[in-house]
Amino acid sequence: MVGLAAAFHVSLLGLSALLTTWLAVVGWRNRGRPGATPFTGMMAVASVWSAGYAAGLLTPAEQFGLRLFFEQLQWFGIVLAPVFVLLFFAEYTGFEELQRPAVVAGLCIVPAVTLVLVWTSQYHPLVWQDWSFNLVDGVTVATQQQGPWYRINLLYTYLLLGGGVALLLYTIRRSEQSFSAASAALLVGIGTPTVANLLSVLGYAIYEGHDMTPYAFSITGLAFAIAVFEHDLFERPPSILQLGRTSALGTLNDPVLITDGEGTVVTDNRAARDALSVPSTWPDEERGSGLIGVAIGALLPERPDPGDEPALIAVDDRQFEVSASPVEDGRGRSVGTAYLLHDVTEREHRLAELERRQDELERQRTELRELDAINQSIRSVLTSIVRAQSRPELLDGVTNRLATTSWYVHPTVDDETVAETTVEETDAGRLRARVPIDFASVGYGTLAVESERESAFDDHELTILEELCASVGMALNAIETRETLLSDSLVALTYRVPAEGSVLARVSAVHDCTLTVEGTVPVEDSGLLCYVDVADCDDIEAVIATLSDAVEVERARRVPNRDTVEVRLGVPSALGVVTARGARLGEASATDGQLTFVAETATGNAVRELTEALEECVGPVSLRSKQERPPAGEAEARAATVEGLTDRQREAVLAAHNAGYFEWPRESTAEEIADAMDIASSTFHSHLRKSLSKVVAAHVNRNGDDPDD
Repeated sequence: MVGLAAAFHVSLLGLSALLTTWLAVVGWRNRGRPGATPFTGMMAVASVWSAGYAAGLLTPAEQFGLRLFFEQLQWFGIVLAPVFVLLFFAEYTGFEELQRPAVVAGLCIVPAVTLVLVWTSQYHPLVWQDWSFNLVDGVTVATQQQGPWYRINLLYTYLLLGGGVALLLYTIRRSEQSFSAASAALLVGIGTPTVANLLSVLGYAIYEGHDMTPYAFSITGLAFAIAVFEHDLFERPPSILQLGRTSALGTLNDPVLITDGEGTVVTDNRAARDALSVPSTWPDEERGSGLIGVAIGALLPERPDPGDEPALIAVDDRQFEVSASPVEDGRGRSVGTAYLLHDVTEREHRLAELERRQDELERQRTELRELDAINQSIRSVLTSIVRAQSRPELLDGVTNRLATTSWYVHPTVDDETVAETTVEETDAGRLRARVPIDFASVGYGTLAVESERESAFDDHELTILEELCASVGMALNAIETRETLLSDSLVALTYRVPAEGSVLARVSAVHDCTLTVEGTVPVEDSGLLCYVDVADCDDIEAVIATLSDAVEVERARRVPNRDTVEVRLGVPSALGVVTARGARLGEASATDGQLTFVAETATGNAVRELTEALEECVGPVSLRSKQERPPAGEAEARAATVEGLTDRQREAVLAAHNAGYFEWPRESTAEEIADAMDIASSTFHSHLRKSLSKVVAAHVNRNGDDPDD
């Protein structure tokens, strides 16, 4: 029969076991929520502890083996309950580091050893050194003399319980009482059996010889039940705060650093570790794990103070906008600083690119304004070119007009022609541009202008100046031609060019023949189309082959049915210089390796300039004679020149005449002549028809005016 006292004890212990078992079931049903799984284990081992203790009290001392079994069974709860308590608080408060498998395994080492020693206690005195049984109020109470490992396990138990409570108190402090009601219930539920166990160990138990811990589990069950059902223990765990902060910090794309009051980094995130690195000059003994433990000054030498405007700093090749905010405790005291680094590299690049484009646009606007002003100045120069009647008047007009502009100083024209446009700096620190004045490979001098502008003489401006000089060269050529045509007297200059300076002279020497130039037609790119009669030669095709192989000749062909060769010279030649200088080409022939020709020019034109131009083009030449004569008679002049023909029309008529186009049958087709002149056949026909129309009109009008003709 079970005595009244025994029934009382068993009832209290049974209530504890029932409550903890029920809470274990509740925890298992909520196992998907933070802390529910270790909570289930904690309640389950508490149930084992209470049930084992009750069964031991009901077992008489005579049945020592059964009593020992129940005493050993309780130790599953004794050694595992503290482990589950710590794991519960670690998961419940969000400290994931304590939930790692390696940490859990380490926590279970002492409990595992303890269980082994307990279940083998009959073979050693490490847990219990001696047993005794006493009858207290009708209940048989076992008293053991504690061994050394018992004390070690007891100390380890209190350390685990203290660690769990510390995690909870730390979380309560950080959460600013957000979970105070549920936390208070947890503290009561854990603190009551802990205090009861401590009192029992020290010998201050309510019932002599009894371990009051299993009895206290009834209060634990009630407290935990209140926490679960009244305060949503599993619905709003404080781990939300801890894990939320960690998650938010870890998922931020921007680097975050949090320092303590001394400026040492205590928290960072992955973005910060990826973006920042500890300087190599930082002492190894002062480095922490990653960025933690490193002084903020070593990571961010330049940074704003808390509350200041964000600062822009550069880290390697990236730029960050750094803002600082104070970290305060519950009393509003500053305990550290949080630094947020926002990557603005792309934004700064875009701003820099935008500024660069704006500067470029402003520079282009300035250039356009300058070019427009320069164009206006050039137009006034062109006006003086059109009105000029002589070379001095033209050149003076160009330099004077340029001197009146604000863009150039000291414009001059030198007689010597440079090979290409150059830009140099003068001794006075100004820029000077030298631009050649030429036309059809004939040089007329060099325009030199200076400017005090820093951006003077860019590609656009030089192009404008080169076009101006080309117009000046064309105008000078036109003046020379006009002077030759309208001069009251002409100078006939007879030149002789050796074989080194003339392909015609070389061919005459090779084939021992005489080549007579019957006509020339200027073509584009400084070339010249020549119609050459071949005499004293039995093999004209050999002459054509030699001409075709010469580097100066682009093409050569025989005019059908005649001993005439059409030769296109692709480089400047002596005959080309004469026509380009506005002189009239008279007789020209090559024999015995010498080219002899007559150039007729106005007496006012400089003979020396023509001679120098020839020597510059083909090398040494000799002036054989210089003879003045009056111009052709009026009838001869009218027959030689038809008023109103353009240069291209006159060239088309000359080419057609020299190529035998007007012979019958025709000795050259229009297509062949157009190809030789490097123009389209339709263009040649157009020039020819207009020329013939003007020639016929002039002839008809002349005959009508003079009936005696």
